[in-house]
Amino acid sequence: MNTQIYILIGISLFAFLIGHKLKQHYKKSKTKGNNKKKPKGKEQSGLQLSTSKRKEKVKTVFLYIQLFIVFGLLIFMIPALSRDILSNQTGYDEKLILRILIVVFAAYILFMGFLKLMKSRKNNDQ
Repeated sequence: MNTQIYILIGISLFAFLIGHKLKQHYKKSKTKGNNKKKPKGKEQSGLQLSTSKRKEKVKTVFLYIQLFIVFGLLIFMIPALSRDILSNQTGYDEKLILRILIVVFAAYILFMGFLKLMKSRKNNDQ
């Protein structure tokens, strides 16, 4: 495959991630203003608590898996990036730009994932 296709795929993935984050941000801001009624019965609230705790555990497990995979990608890409930087004497190469983008996005995802984990631990402790 041509290297421009890899760059196009990387930029498309980045645009998708930015759009998804913006959608989540605006969805949260709209729902903050709505006051929802709480269920009246003890059974309904207990059922909702158990399902919400289960959902939180599943989300946390998937977040750990995601961070593990992204950390592995980062460990795999850093030596290739350093090799490209050291051997690149003439100018910009498509492989170099693509690897820089991959490392930057992986570091961003890793950082944001750790922030989510710390926030969820802080909320569980309180």
